[in-house]
Amino acid sequence: MSELPDLLSETIGDAAIIDTVDVGGGDAITVTPERTHLYRSEGLLRDESVETFEHAVERLSVRTKRRKSSIELVTMESQTSFTVPSDVADSVVEAMMEGILLTTGAVTPEEELSALFRFSELTVVVTDRRLFEHVGSAVWDGEFETVEYAELTGLDFERGSVATQVVLETEDRRRRVKVPNEHAGTVRQRIEAAVLAFHDVASIEAFRAKHAEPEQGDGRANRSAAAIGDAERTEANGADAEGDRDPTDGRSAVSTSRSLPADQDPSGAVYRRDAETDAAREDPKTQSTADDRGTNPTDEIDALSERVEALSEQVERQTELIETQQDLLERLVDELRRGR
Repeated sequence: MSELPDLLSETIGDAAIIDTVDVGGGDAITVTPERTHLYRSEGLLRDESVETFEHAVERLSVRTKRRKSSIELVTMESQTSFTVPSDVADSVVEAMMEGILLTTGAVTPEEELSALFRFSELTVVVTDRRLFEHVGSAVWDGEFETVEYAELTGLDFERGSVATQVVLETEDRRRRVKVPNEHAGTVRQRIEAAVLAFHDVASIEAFRAKHAEPEQGDGRANRSAAAIGDAERTEANGADAEGDRDPTDGRSAVSTSRSLPADQDPSGAVYRRDAETDAAREDPKTQSTADDRGTNPTDEIDALSERVEALSEQVERQTELIETQQDLLERLVDELRRGR
């Protein structure tokens, strides 16, 4: 939206604008440091209006569906929400997060938000001074952790089979943040750029050299530290492969081992299969009947797969129709509520 509507411009006043997102149908969302303004254009059954949402919130949540996403803000006294098209939800949330971080005092007015990443139950915020990590069903609340670049002594990225671990090391501790491999390149680029700019170095190697500890004695202390680091990496990679729950995708890694149900005896199952096979060999009549009824398992699987695909397509078409009808109904109800 190149120019703000008069009503929206009057509502915002002289406040700085973080971003304006066109949400379609002549509607728009403008985010300032302290508030989010939802502008609705004049319609058949409604007047032009602006709805305002304060950023002094305790929790920000997003519920995403195929076509629409609901953004929910919770304070001690109230709970409000509004919907936006899912294809612009990320842009709206990123702008709102910058305002919420400023309003709640998590960042300073001089601090610049470099990137925001959302992976299911993990939110990573990269600024020019620190990194924020929030784990939970909400996009943001008061339960978050930070790593200050000023305290950072080591930075590494360890790629696993499913996720990449961002290793952030300070004098007090070593923190690991898991991100999905498909987004690891972008995450690494943003974090490295922010850290290198803060420490005024040209490369990650220069950063490591700047914070490398001088060798002492015969170097046994350094070798011990390296051995500990290798052991931690081995343990982390092993845990990644064993199916620990990963907040980046909301799923657990699938274990390669399989076990029988608790009420089934493995030795008994083998015994019964052998006994039935021997009995079938001894009874030619039974064997003949089984051969006559035999079918190719591959053909059955292919037929079932085709049926499942056909049913899936029907379900998807019906779901799209239902969502379209629901959107129309929601828009009609909204216009009726706001109509005069």
